[in-house]
Amino acid sequence: MMSKSGRQVVVFKLGKEEYGFDVAVVREIHSMEDIAKVHRSAPHIEGVINLRGKLLTVVNLRTRFGMEPLKKNEGNPKIVVIDGPDALVGFLVDEVSEVARIDPQSIEKAPDYIAREIESQYVLGIAKHEERLITLIDPLKVLELDSAGRGGGKDA
Repeated sequence: MMSKSGRQVVVFKLGKEEYGFDVAVVREIHSMEDIAKVHRSAPHIEGVINLRGKLLTVVNLRTRFGMEPLKKNEGNPKIVVIDGPDALVGFLVDEVSEVARIDPQSIEKAPDYIAREIESQYVLGIAKHEERLITLIDPLKVLELDSAGRGGGKDA
């Protein structure tokens, strides 16, 4: 039986893989809506949306991780909104599946050969949860890499 003291994680899918953000950094989750493209932005910047009168930059995590784009009418895309360093930022994911309570003992450091594929700077570890593996990601590190120019973009 799981104790109530586990780490809460918003679990989402990109393709067949599951990833998670710590619930403490997630502000809200929105259904997919029309995203306005921004001319000459980095390839992984999907665009911006109007969120209650403020512009919200949307980062496409599939593109950011070098994955094939989601096909039209596939999945249930969501925008996971986090508190960024300067403003709210949205991450476009294939679908959000749950908020899971992860036992800290079940989280292991990602093997180097795996972490290298998705830039280990923002991989916090791999959680074993209910017979599944969930790659835990620090979304703020994804944004730091972008602003430093190492992530292939700027102005995330």
